[in-house]
Amino acid sequence: MASASASASASSSVSLGPTISAAMKATMTASTSMPATTAAGNMKPVTGMASLMPGYASIPNYEAVKRAQELAAKLGFHQDPEFMPLLNMFPGQVPDQFGTAGQQKPAKAPVLRLDAQGREIDEQGNVIDKPKITNLSTLKVNINKQKKEAFQILRPEFDEDPNSNPHFDPKMGVNKTKLLRPKRMTFQFVEEGKWSKEAEILKFKSQFGEAQAKELKIKQAQLAKAKAELDINPNLIEVSERVPMKEEKPKDPIPDVEWWDMVLLPSGSYSDVTEGDLKVKMEKLTIYVEHPQPIEPPAEPLPPPPQPLKLTKKEQKKLRTQRRLAKEKDRQEMIRQGLIEPPKPKVKMSNLMKVLGAEATQDPTKLEMEIRSAAAEREQAHVDRNIARKLTPSERREKKERKLFDDPSILETVVSVYKITDLSHPQTRFKVDINAQENRLTGCAVMSDSMSVVVVEGGSKSIKRYGKLMLHRINWAAAVVKEEDEEEDDERPINKCQLVWQGSVAKPCFNKFMIQQCRTEAAARKFFADAGVAHYWDLAVNFSDDQIS
Repeated sequence: MASASASASASSSVSLGPTISAAMKATMTASTSMPATTAAGNMKPVTGMASLMPGYASIPNYEAVKRAQELAAKLGFHQDPEFMPLLNMFPGQVPDQFGTAGQQKPAKAPVLRLDAQGREIDEQGNVIDKPKITNLSTLKVNINKQKKEAFQILRPEFDEDPNSNPHFDPKMGVNKTKLLRPKRMTFQFVEEGKWSKEAEILKFKSQFGEAQAKELKIKQAQLAKAKAELDINPNLIEVSERVPMKEEKPKDPIPDVEWWDMVLLPSGSYSDVTEGDLKVKMEKLTIYVEHPQPIEPPAEPLPPPPQPLKLTKKEQKKLRTQRRLAKEKDRQEMIRQGLIEPPKPKVKMSNLMKVLGAEATQDPTKLEMEIRSAAAEREQAHVDRNIARKLTPSERREKKERKLFDDPSILETVVSVYKITDLSHPQTRFKVDINAQENRLTGCAVMSDSMSVVVVEGGSKSIKRYGKLMLHRINWAAAVVKEEDEEEDDERPINKCQLVWQGSVAKPCFNKFMIQQCRTEAAARKFFADAGVAHYWDLAVNFSDDQIS
């Protein structure tokens, strides 16, 4: 019996784990430390659950053993078959009095069998395969651990063993035991024109489609390959637009004496200047410094600036309205934040009762004076603003000149040549002269017996106004001087004015507008020839009504 109890206790300690073993040891210690009289004769009968279960009443510290086995069941340890009925009982459940209903035969204690390699085996000696527990943890520490385990350490791979190569130098620092470091970021240079070609292909693709863009890319690759070859086929070279080269002006030869030194030297050569003697015309030396005229460097002209977007009248009105609304919104926001003072209420005699309400009946006379003074103040502020915006006489004159005449910086000169049948009437001759002077035009009016020619030079605005005068405003048919001895039956051509030619020239040929009376056509042509524009007279002589378009 002693050996059986020992084996039972041993099996229970193995199966229940350290917790139940500790509990059993505590129980045995408590039972051995009890006095002899209590253990022998003074032991009270066990009441409660032990009295209902025959066979278990003799177990010392029954309740402690029960609690230990319940704790072991919660922790997942195997149960001791000797105390199986105790763990299967629920609270309030009482077993049969005679122990026949739930009594079971005690099962064998599980035996742990291991082979020489430490693996668990069964009774026949077969290895028991236990399923591997997969780690389902999602903690960051475990995830990093798995990544670290999955990381493969790369080492340099060689086609052959470097030690077997007679030309291998170990001082080069190539060691296959060292780890490979990632390549450092370095500059990646591209060929010139790569991005421009890609942009051109993308633009071509969006304009013509994928197929033609692919053809263009293939064509560019073929051209690049053809250009890279030594034997270039001239038929594959892309022909671009010919850019004319500017002809450089031949440089002047270096003179023996510079022009700025020639006026100072008496003999006009550098022989007057020696190391010990300096012969210079002292009267030519002054306190003034002559600055040479700056010459622009020989470079290509800059590209024209971007042109502003042309908007319609409706779009301009919409933008102006949006700007005004945004400005008013900003002003209201500043008033709300207290940055500027809010405007005073605009009280008038018409809205007096609506704005002030009950305050208007307290002192009507005083209130009326304040309203009238505020109205006068607003009116004066309006007048002051208008005066501040008003242009000065000089500014008004400049504005009128900008409106009537072209910008003087524009070097373009427009020329108009008019052919008049008869310019003998003094009134029309005065209109032709005074309008040319008021429009700041230069030129001449040459009169001969057969016809008259008027040439004017100036800006486009002035030429346009003068053309309206000559072709529309003057009644040339009525502007004819009638002689007393002239018979009414004579058939005379109708007096009229015709525009012979109008165009632009580099510079004007006349300094002012003048009227010249010539007796013959030869004298008239000589007058134009002296000014260098004899072809104006020839154009007027050869002009006919059929050429009017």
